[in-house]
Amino acid sequence: MMLKIIMASALFIATMTSGATAQQVGVAAPPQIEVQGQGQVNVAPDMAVISLGVLHRSPRAQGAMKAVNDSMDAILERLTGQGVDPADVQTSQLTVAIDRSQQMQRMNAGEEVVSPPEYVATSMLNVRVRDLDALGGLLDLALEDGVNQMSGLRFDVQDPEPLEARARILAVKDAVEQAGQIADAAGVELGQVRRITAFNNGGRPQMMMEMSRSGGGVPVASGEVSIDAQVSVIFDIVQ
Repeated sequence: MMLKIIMASALFIATMTSGATAQQVGVAAPPQIEVQGQGQVNVAPDMAVISLGVLHRSPRAQGAMKAVNDSMDAILERLTGQGVDPADVQTSQLTVAIDRSQQMQRMNAGEEVVSPPEYVATSMLNVRVRDLDALGGLLDLALEDGVNQMSGLRFDVQDPEPLEARARILAVKDAVEQAGQIADAAGVELGQVRRITAFNNGGRPQMMMEMSRSGGGVPVASGEVSIDAQVSVIFDIVQ
């Protein structure tokens, strides 16, 4: 008797579960509209990031590295003296290697190679400059102190979070406006928001060279930076 009761209960539960599953499968998803919203905030930058350094050659590795170190000491002292925070200066590259390129060029030209290969030492710094008015003069002084390598200059903002938030708000508003236009054109009524997906692509500003800045020294144009945001929003269609 006990076995029969247990089997009957199990059969009842299985029937209920099967019915619920079938009901869920039978429910069709509501019609929806999905749009991509874009937001952009343009502001004047308040910080620059420059990549600069020195390169020296010598028949000995120690000689090449010593020349680099001497120049770099003068450059670091100059940056500190001009008010650059040591926390805003970071070594990004430090190398010493044999340079056989000149020997290879002579060999390819059929010339006799007698001199030993040279050693090339390089040291690079990434420097954040928070006073853009002093940027041109700072670059000029750094060149005087031995900088002979400069591989990058970009403009940025010191506090991007509020700008990113504004860009996201604009992106959502753009998505709502697009969805409303599509719904009106299709003759349907826009329902509630079903899903919002924000893409983390607004953190790196892009430089737009539009404004010249004259502060003495190397001419620099800072222009504007644009911070972008993108969202994907899914709306229900009211039936």
